[in-house]
Order: sequence, then structure tokens, then C-alpha cells
Amino acid sequence: MASVLTMPDVIEAVEAGFRSAGEKDHVPVRLPVQVADRPAVALFMPAYLHGSRTLGAKVVSAFHDNPSRGLPMITGFYVLCDAETGRLIALMDATYLTGIRTAAASAVATKYLARKDAKVLGIIGAGVQGRFHADAIAAVRPIERILVYNRTAERGRAFVEDLNSRGISCRLTETAAECAAEADVLAVCTSSKTPLFDGALVRPGTHINAVGVFTSDSQELDTTLIQRARVFVDTYEGAFEEAGDILVPLRAGDIARDHVRAELTELVTGRKAGRTSEAEITVFKSVGYAMEDAVTARLAYERAVASGTGTVFDLEA
Repeated sequence: MASVLTMPDVIEAVEAGFRSAGEKDHVPVRLPVQVADRPAVALFMPAYLHGSRTLGAKVVSAFHDNPSRGLPMITGFYVLCDAETGRLIALMDATYLTGIRTAAASAVATKYLARKDAKVLGIIGAGVQGRFHADAIAAVRPIERILVYNRTAERGRAFVEDLNSRGISCRLTETAAECAAEADVLAVCTSSKTPLFDGALVRPGTHINAVGVFTSDSQELDTTLIQRARVFVDTYEGAFEEAGDILVPLRAGDIARDHVRAELTELVTGRKAGRTSEAEITVFKSVGYAMEDAVTARLAYERAVASGTGTVFDLEA
């Protein structure tokens, strides 16, 4: 997957996917299947995109105990089918796909919502998503310095050392609050069920991408920050079903439904405005959208066929 996908190309594909979304597309809200007796969930995410004739489905699992076993928390695979016949045409890893497409969606949001002169990127959560976000945000803004906070300092130090070895100026912060307070653009990429920092600390003009949690009762961002910010989402349907950062204050009466200003399709097509002043705080809340997987999988398939990458197999042989 890494050999056929580049971050700039995936950003372009995801933005094009949001721009071309149409009524003939069918992208249901994902189906979560809880795994009994452990903090784990399997997610089924199908999509049909009429314009590009793309049909496929992702099965991705989040097993929160996996890091203690030396395994990634998120694993999965993608099944790409021929939209004319339904036959299987490709099977691919979805761990890398999920990481790169999620960060690409954040990059698209950052392109429309962050200040043009944003130079300091804060990353809370030094896992797979944190690494992809470092590359994605730097592709759309002139990032000069990265601040990182991670719950376990050892993993955070390894993350910082890796970025520094690649010539990227990076520093580990002692607290999530310090990271959030100094960032021009912030990527929040954790599995925390409770807010990570006081939203009053965020400076005017900051843009935040919140991508880590995707259940209706989980909050990486507190109500104070949501109230202060102009809030945007990947899709209304997904956000009002799964985004606890929005649903918790909404249920409490601390915000109204129209506090969510736009979904990403409306931003990229210009139907609704993004950032309107240098001082406002903007939040992009993402819970994941199967269109992003489908366009990324299609791109990977086309690149693999063109370059002869991968293994050919025949299930019907």
C-alpha cells in the first residue's frame, strides 16, 4: 500500500470524492459489531460511488488491548469489487488505508479551515494516526515545528525521535494542555473517552482536527472548546450518529444542532463558508466516512495494476 499511495495523491482523491458526492451514491453509516468481554469493536463500512463506478467495503477492527500485545490497535482489510458484475477485483490491507485516508480528510479540512500562515502543528496521540497527520497537515500548510503529546512518554519519545531523524523539528510536551495551547493546527488522535485538555486554553485562530473517537458518549474535546468553535464534520449523518464531541453537549443543551456549520462536501464545493476570520477557532470532527476508503482503495488498485504491484490470485480456480 505504501508503495502505491502518496499522501498528496490521497488528499487529492479524497477532496475529489467529497466534491463529486451525488444522490446516486450509496454510502451507509457504518455498522458496528461489539465484541463481548473485551474493549473491541468491528466496523463494516460499504460504499458505492456512482460517478467513479466504485463498489467496495471495509472491515476494520479496533481492539484497544492490542498495543499491550505488541499489535496495532486498528487492523482491517478492504474488499474492492467490479461495479458492473459484483466480482472481487482486489483485496488489500485497510490498516494503512484507514490511516492515510483519515489524515487526508483532515488535510482537506485544514486546507479550508486553518489560517494560511499556520506553522506549528500539535499532535495529541503518537500512534498510527499521529504519524499520518504529521505528513498530511504538512502537505497543505507551511509547518515549521511539531509538538507531540502522548499518554505514555516512551512511545511519544520514539515518535519525536523518528520525526527529528527525518529532518522535521519536533518536541515532546509534558501535557496535552501545553500541546493544545501552543498549536496553530491541532490533530487529536486518541482513544480517550473523556476530554484531554481545557478548551479555554486554545488560542484564537487555532484549527483542530478531532479524529480519534467515534462513539456517541466519547469526547476528546470538551464542551467549552466546542462552544467556542465553529464546528464542521465529515458528514452530518455520521456526526449526529457517532460524534460524542458534538452529541454530548447537544444532549445537555449546551449547543444546538445548527452549531455544526457544514459538512466537508459543502466546504469543498463552496456551498458553505469555511474560516471567515483570522481569530475564530475551527473544529473539524471526523468519525470516518466510507467514501474516503472507497476512493483511496480505487486509487491503490489502479496504481497497483499499472505498476504490477501485488499478488494475482483466483478464488474461482
